[in-house]
Amino acid sequence: MKGIAGIVLAVLLGVLGHGRTGPEGCRRRELPFPGSRSVADGLIESYGNKLRRPSRTVYVLDTSGSMDGDRIRSLKAALTVLTGDFRDREEVTLMPFGTSVKSVRTHVVDPKDPKAGLAAIRRDTDALSADGGPAIYTSLEQAHDHLGGGADTFTSIVLMTDGENTAGDEAQDFDGFYRGLGGARRDTPVFPILFGDSSRAELQHIADLTGGRLFDARQGSLDGAFEEIRSYQWVLGYLESRKNLTAPGAVWPVWC
Repeated sequence: MKGIAGIVLAVLLGVLGHGRTGPEGCRRRELPFPGSRSVADGLIESYGNKLRRPSRTVYVLDTSGSMDGDRIRSLKAALTVLTGDFRDREEVTLMPFGTSVKSVRTHVVDPKDPKAGLAAIRRDTDALSADGGPAIYTSLEQAHDHLGGGADTFTSIVLMTDGENTAGDEAQDFDGFYRGLGGARRDTPVFPILFGDSSRAELQHIADLTGGRLFDARQGSLDGAFEEIRSYQWVLGYLESRKNLTAPGAVWPVWC
């Protein structure tokens, strides 16, 4: 199994395995890899839709004038593919920007009607248009403000830009803004995507500052970069789950 599926399955077996001791001496067994694809898919589906901590992600999307043509079409295609990976209870915000943030569109995938939320995300994706100059740092600040503290959820920001910052706040302004954030608001990593003519140094600094990671779409594709980020988010979500399971009073799954 490759990509998200393989990583999520490894995460699941890690949550339920590892031979650690649970409550009242109950010891977790080492779990074998599922013998069929249908069993593996069922585990992944259950984890993503029911067991995993809900996630909140803001997609800060450069839709400035330089994205016109093939680049905006590539972005729309990549987001459309990505939408198929969104799970129940997941909150997805699309924040396209040019000279300033153009709109803030938030959708929650409701377990009772997931298709409605996914369809709304696809409609907003299809409506993206390119104009203006990129205000990268001002848009990132607005994304952090939108997420707030993110209690009991895994929050992250995905930044996709094809150029360097030419409008709004500068790098030093964002550095000061970020260092002024308190508590859980500083626990939100930014995952920048290197695309087009964007600056590796600029985006690497954002990733390093916020505890995120830089992903390179110039050596591959946008949809491949989004897929990598999803896998990375699953791993970080798993690590958060591990911390929750070892906290005082945590409710452990039954495996004895």
